[in-house]
Amino acid sequence: MTAPALSAADEKYPSGPITMVVPYPAGGSSDTIARVLSGPIGEQLGVQVVVENVGGATGSIAANKVLNAKADGGYFFQGSANELILPPLTNSAIRFTPDQFQNLHPINTSNLVLLVKQDLPVRSIDDFVKLAKERASSTPLTYGTVGVGSLYHLVAERMAQTIKAPLIHAPYRGSAPAMQDLAGGQIDFTIQSFSKSMKDMEKDGRYKIIAIFSKDKPGVQQEYASISDHELFKDFEYTTGSRYYVKTGTPDHIVQKLNQAIANALQDPKVVATLEGDGRTVSKPTSVPEAKDLYLDEIKTYEKIIKETGFKHTN
Repeated sequence: MTAPALSAADEKYPSGPITMVVPYPAGGSSDTIARVLSGPIGEQLGVQVVVENVGGATGSIAANKVLNAKADGGYFFQGSANELILPPLTNSAIRFTPDQFQNLHPINTSNLVLLVKQDLPVRSIDDFVKLAKERASSTPLTYGTVGVGSLYHLVAERMAQTIKAPLIHAPYRGSAPAMQDLAGGQIDFTIQSFSKSMKDMEKDGRYKIIAIFSKDKPGVQQEYASISDHELFKDFEYTTGSRYYVKTGTPDHIVQKLNQAIANALQDPKVVATLEGDGRTVSKPTSVPEAKDLYLDEIKTYEKIIKETGFKHTN
């Protein structure tokens, strides 16, 4: 079903370029999504959408940049629970709360994937578990994520508890630098959102794909095992989803206009083909009230994940 045409309720918005803030450096999966969608969204709005990459502190630096701007639609945020829900719930140094943002529209969902460095002597989840236990008392396995308290960090910590072996965390400013260090052998493994380019890197011998964190796998992931196939990880089902947000208090007519522009852009055949070809599931048109309910449900979901992992609040 085609999303409704853009409303003419306020012809003054947008009157010039607007900024899409991406909470990670260029080159990562978040940046890829932004580059795919910034043009089509701009076409819908009739202005240029400028992508600004602001990495660091699990996305909180970028989040604060949006919060410090006026609530007038001049800035909108591309992110996920990793940046807007989990940091306030896991890190006492984070001063904002999830309700300071409003969900404009979901973008896509992606499965998480376990990747290990090329020379790590593992080919399966069983191998990974055995090696983690063998090295527990001498040189524990090291892993990188996009930051402390991120979903990837919580999942890895839950794996460590399940295996009963320590895993040493190295936080990065984004997925791109973590992947670079994995390919360079500086860390043993990482957990990321899946991207088709990972298969190409695996073929080039840069690292190995061990498992997908879901039984529901699109065609491009079918050749890989689901981590829940292993006895220890039967209930490990994790996905992540990108969304667009604005600062709470943004006028309703601006929220509606952005919502419709994003919904229309997500129905562009080229956008759908690119995102789904990368192993993502593209979101269907979602109304403003539906987006709001989705955000509230996500907050509850991630509060549950924190309890499951037993993650302790950090400073």
